[in-house]
Amino acid sequence: MKKQLAVVSILTVASQLAALFKLWFTARIFGIGSELDGYNLSIVLPTLIVGVMAGVLQTGLFPVRAKLNADGDEVATASFERSVLLGIAVLGCIFTLLLLLGAPFIVDRLSQSAPESVRTSLAFAFPVIVLLVALNFVGDCCGYLLAMRNRFAIAAAAPVANGLLGAFMLAVWPEGGLTNLVAGTVLGVALQVSICLWGLKSTGFVFIGPLPTWVTTKGHWGEMLSLGGWILPGVIFSNLVVSLPPVWAAQYGEGAVSAFGYAYRLHSSALQLLVIASSTVILAQFSNLVAQGDVAAVRRILAKAGAVSAIVGLFGVLAVWAVGAVLLHWLFGGRFDNDAAERVSSHWLLLTLGLPFAILGNVFAKLWQAQKRPQLISIMAAISLMSLTVMHSIADLFLKEYSLPAALATSATSVVLVGIWFLNPMKKKLPV
Repeated sequence: MKKQLAVVSILTVASQLAALFKLWFTARIFGIGSELDGYNLSIVLPTLIVGVMAGVLQTGLFPVRAKLNADGDEVATASFERSVLLGIAVLGCIFTLLLLLGAPFIVDRLSQSAPESVRTSLAFAFPVIVLLVALNFVGDCCGYLLAMRNRFAIAAAAPVANGLLGAFMLAVWPEGGLTNLVAGTVLGVALQVSICLWGLKSTGFVFIGPLPTWVTTKGHWGEMLSLGGWILPGVIFSNLVVSLPPVWAAQYGEGAVSAFGYAYRLHSSALQLLVIASSTVILAQFSNLVAQGDVAAVRRILAKAGAVSAIVGLFGVLAVWAVGAVLLHWLFGGRFDNDAAERVSSHWLLLTLGLPFAILGNVFAKLWQAQKRPQLISIMAAISLMSLTVMHSIADLFLKEYSLPAALATSATSVVLVGIWFLNPMKKKLPV
């Protein structure tokens, strides 16, 4: 287990570095402006749909497949996996077609408060970007099936190829502009999915074979949807927290969406790198302690997590405040000029204020998972969304575009504060 975790962690770091490599070319070529604004808006809805699907599928697929596998019927297990992969692929194609048919209306709604130049870029990018829905539906499902076969490394390595391909296309054809960026994104995900499909085939998975009966299929899907339904509200709320700020940013003029996008990408990369190596270990540790009823040990871990989060957050805020703009301008260059660096750095600093709370919120989520209380995850996500919306409405009056990172930082803080309330030992109905 430790060896697998180390491999996955290393590959996750590699995928983040590959993505940042692509971001480097993107910044040098596009800076902050209407083309990148339109591109960032184009991926909002596909990302939202894929995120919701992935959360529900992951929650429902693993227990049902594990139960079938435990029964020892390899034929039934294989036919079930084929039916899931086929069903997810068909569902992805349906969503992609619906988005394509609704593209004029969707573009109008996403860019109703944006400048005309942003609207034009969005209208160009969106019909192609919708292909990401079908591709990611298949890719995520393949990744879960690989995980069930203990082939975590293949699923973790595929995003590295994705980022490198996108970066390579931007490097060799910078004059391709938005066309190249959109094509590189779609082709990169297609390559990532192809690697997962190849990896799945290498495990002996048979793509064309018998499927379960219709009655059996309905039973399996009903059970998966029932399990996934517990976490569905939380998945929707948490994905809306990520999806709404770029849409809101469009009202603040040209460059606002891309400036926020750069900062959020840097912030989320830092968060991903900080929690990926520890989250699985923490979940396993919490699961053991909860099973043993060792409340004191759980609280010690939470106290240590709080201290570490505070130290990391303080260091992060000081670093971004002191050298953020200078570092970004030196690192990216090209069309990413000093004004762009200052603008992105201001977003990044406000987001970093919420970094320790985002880390601690992830730790709380692992505890809720260990306690088998998915409803708390949904409650936390709902609180996060409400806090984001309220804070943005208030801060917009005086912070304008910087109300977005401020609202996200406040949202992360509110989740932790309410999470602490749930940990109160006086709350007998919600014991730790």
